[in-house]
Amino acid sequence: MVEPDAGRSRAAQVVLEEIALLQQAPTVSILITGESGTGKEWIARAIHFGGLRFKGPFVTVNCAAIPRDLAESNFFGHARGAFTGAYDSHRGHFEQADGGTLFLDEVGDLPLELQAKLLRTVEGGQVTRLGETQDRPVDVRIPWRPPTGS
Repeated sequence: MVEPDAGRSRAAQVVLEEIALLQQAPTVSILITGESGTGKEWIARAIHFGGLRFKGPFVTVNCAAIPRDLAESNFFGHARGAFTGAYDSHRGHFEQADGGTLFLDEVGDLPLELQAKLLRTVEGGQVTRLGETQDRPVDVRIPWRPPTGS
């Protein structure tokens, strides 16, 4: 049940004001923190769908649920034949979110070396699929949630 005064506190008003500002800033990446169940994904969706990127895709990734051996392929994609079982080429999460928003939940649960690759992609705006040598440009906004307890 939603309380009738939900969203009227000063703290909630500050969050809504910040969302309105971020909706007009299409390229900035955003760190969203808070306890489980406090609406971090809702905030990311509000920024995306109320902002300049609303026509682009909104892709949510639960980083804690990605198996270690598939994580790099999931994020960056792969070329056909890049590894055993890669029968077709695959667009990773960054390419799927191109022109829109990629929401990373529990990014701290990923291996550190993969976190470094994610950071390089966020900073450089390019991905290289596994099994390829050519970079592909990507234009994504990244609102992400740090590990629980941060």
